[in-house]
Amino acid sequence: MTLEAVQDAALGHASVQAQALRDAASARADQVVAAAGEEAAELLAARRARAERLADLEEHERLAEARAQAGATVLSAQRMVLSEATAAVRAAARRLTVDRRYARLLERLEADARRRLEDGEPVQIVPVAEGGFVARAGSRELDYSLDALLERCLEAMTGELERLWG
Repeated sequence: MTLEAVQDAALGHASVQAQALRDAASARADQVVAAAGEEAAELLAARRARAERLADLEEHERLAEARAQAGATVLSAQRMVLSEATAAVRAAARRLTVDRRYARLLERLEADARRRLEDGEPVQIVPVAEGGFVARAGSRELDYSLDALLERCLEAMTGELERLWG
């Protein structure tokens, strides 16, 4: 074998090895690129999912805040209605004291108080300056003052309004 033939054989062998190294490096590079692409896709999906969860949380918070504000607005309106109704009832009760039917109402209330307090003790009827009276028999007392009657009516009305608003 000649030196030239040995050089050609060595060069051919080196060329085959170089090609094998290039092919292996290319395959390895393809694997690294594919793995990097998969990792990037996973990271992107995880970040997207996290962003969606944050967006959902923010939306829930905004909805909760909007509901709370709406509830406060409704409650404020209900309180205003109740306040206006209370003022109207109080004004009507004050006008009642000058109505010609007021005396008949007091007679009926007094009869009711005497019936409820009767047990042998004398019933004392004490007029109240703002209207109505307080009935006493011994240690028992019934408040038929306009203010007490109004409070009972308003309490019942408030309960009824709350039931209707519920």
